[in-house]
Amino acid sequence: MVKEVNRHLTDFKDQLAVYFKFFKDHPDLMKLFLNAGLEGELLNQQTKFLKELINYSQPNLKLPPYAISYQSGGIYMLLVWWVDHDYQKPIDELLLYIENHIVINN
Repeated sequence: MVKEVNRHLTDFKDQLAVYFKFFKDHPDLMKLFLNAGLEGELLNQQTKFLKELINYSQPNLKLPPYAISYQSGGIYMLLVWWVDHDYQKPIDELLLYIENHIVINN
């Protein structure tokens, strides 16, 4: 899955845009997950995927596991906030915030 994502989207910001757009295009999906009490499992799965994505797309980065967990938590909670506010903020504004506050660069 990670290789397929990276084959088409090489920029991390573009990859996140697709991730956020998926939930905006399926607005009830995340609400169903959250109402079912799956917050922890969703965060764990996102963190695993983010680790694979970073390791594959930026192999020289070498972030420690706690840094990936921290950054994944920030991205996840921003997604949860966005869902709770009915996707009112534009994706580009969220991505700009992530780009300025969550560092995944060499």
